[in-house]
Amino acid sequence: MAVDQLPSGKWRARVYASGRIIATRTFTLKTDARTWEAEQVRQLAMGTYLPPARGKLTLGELAEQWMKARANAVATSTLREEGYSLAYLPPTLRDRPMAALRPAHFDALYATLLGKLARSTVSRFRNTLSSMFGWAVREGRLSTNPVLASRVPRGSAAGARREVYPFAIHELRAVHAVQAHRPDLADVVLVLGLTGIRWEELRGLRVRDVQHVPYPALRVSRSWPDGEPVRNVTKGGGALTVPLAAELLPLIEQRSAGKAPEDVLFSTPAGTPYSCPNFKRDARWMDLAFGRRIHDLRHTAATLWLGAGIDLKTTQAWLGHSSAKLTADLYAHWMGTDAECCGARPVERDAERRSHSHDTVTRAYLRVLERRSPGQQGDADRGFSWWALRDSNPRHPRCKRGALTN
Repeated sequence: MAVDQLPSGKWRARVYASGRIIATRTFTLKTDARTWEAEQVRQLAMGTYLPPARGKLTLGELAEQWMKARANAVATSTLREEGYSLAYLPPTLRDRPMAALRPAHFDALYATLLGKLARSTVSRFRNTLSSMFGWAVREGRLSTNPVLASRVPRGSAAGARREVYPFAIHELRAVHAVQAHRPDLADVVLVLGLTGIRWEELRGLRVRDVQHVPYPALRVSRSWPDGEPVRNVTKGGGALTVPLAAELLPLIEQRSAGKAPEDVLFSTPAGTPYSCPNFKRDARWMDLAFGRRIHDLRHTAATLWLGAGIDLKTTQAWLGHSSAKLTADLYAHWMGTDAECCGARPVERDAERRSHSHDTVTRAYLRVLERRSPGQQGDADRGFSWWALRDSNPRHPRCKRGALTN
């Protein structure tokens, strides 16, 4: 029998597969034993059965194994951010076996974190957990992903969300012009602002990454984060081709002159790669950027492309985003729709008409005052002023219909 009673009075449930026992568990009630045994049989039939021994792995142990597996599969910055996210796991959850975790545990954790973190940060934390448990399911360590059924509560976040803050084209050119004493720094600002590549991707560019056929472009296939080794992959996981504006071609050619194909394209006058802190110090970035980050140069390129009529899918490909939805979520309010443009036209026409009408009335009122002598001004002028501003063909009150009969 799959469920039998022990001499102690408890009930033992056993699960059979191919004529042998693969799992056993003891319960106080016979009903609980039958329920557990039926659930294991159902999972066997559906192919989702997980040996109980695997479920004893704690959440903290799973996190360590997952981070080791991710070490050579993602960018260093991504791995670092995921490590920061997992640091929010409290010890009570880290020491809990994976099989004992339920969506309610994570819902309670999200609510607690929202008291001190922005909602976007908590959402990234949930996404990191979901990726980790998804990996555990694929590796056969779990049968289901409990994070998928959990949700981050809606409501106000603890911190303000940083909005996209791009440069206007004239502001970008002004920052570029201020760096005339350091042409190498000016070139970096202009390239980042017109190509949209990330800082670590610019550091990883080589001379051979400049292509001229079928059109001038940069072939971005690797990244070089500050203080870390070169990674032969971009943050998006694949190579991307970014077109070069005509004004960038001379400075790119100047940077490439006299260098070997494998040499770094952008380097300091001493020949060493730039570092972001040193670049911001030498370029006096905090004084010139008006609160913007280096990453806002990437947003600048995206908004300039969309404003010039480049379609969303092409912009996504040039930026290296994983989907067009991500690009739309970031920059849709910079694009404007046909409906918004049509809705704005009547407002503009009405404002123009009102401005023209006000100017006409004002000029007519002033002409009338010029024709009158100073001694004739009095209460009638106050009446005229009020009446003239309400009429597109102003006349003196005494000239109105019926006034001459008094």
